[in-house]
Amino acid sequence: MSDIAKLVEEEPDELRQVNLQLRQMEQTVFALREELERLQVEKDQAVQDAVSNSVDEIKQLKETAQALRDELELHRAAAESRVQEAISGSASEIKQLKETSQALRDELERLQVEKADAVQDATRAGQDEIRQLKETVASLREELETMRFDSIEKLQEQERIARDELGQLQQTVVEMRDELEKIKGGK
Repeated sequence: MSDIAKLVEEEPDELRQVNLQLRQMEQTVFALREELERLQVEKDQAVQDAVSNSVDEIKQLKETAQALRDELELHRAAAESRVQEAISGSASEIKQLKETSQALRDELERLQVEKADAVQDATRAGQDEIRQLKETVASLREELETMRFDSIEKLQEQERIARDELGQLQQTVVEMRDELEKIKGGK
């Protein structure tokens, strides 16, 4: 037998138990070291996985952020383009409306001038007609007065002629009476 085996056999029970406990502890320490190393490896692997996942996630988030920025820039550019088109369209419409407004003002001014000219022409024509009518009225009055005077003169002439005839007829009647009386008296 070996020395150790002899010692173990010879050792008292207590020592054996202590040795046994010591061996068990050594085995436990060994097992715990292995478990610790395994846990350390797992932890390192988990950290590496987490770091790798984080790196991947950060990379994906950066790519997503860049894609969102690009899309936002596209939308912003499209919106800016629509705004520019709307501004351009509005400016064009405003220009057309101003031109239409100016054309309408010009047409209105032309119509006002034509109206004023027409009113002046109508007023002038009316005044000419009034003047002509006044002249006609004056002429007709003169003619009427002349005709009235002529009628009065003719009437006076006829009255004079009628008086003269009446006077002659009365004289003839008187003369015929005188003659009749002479004829009656001479018989």
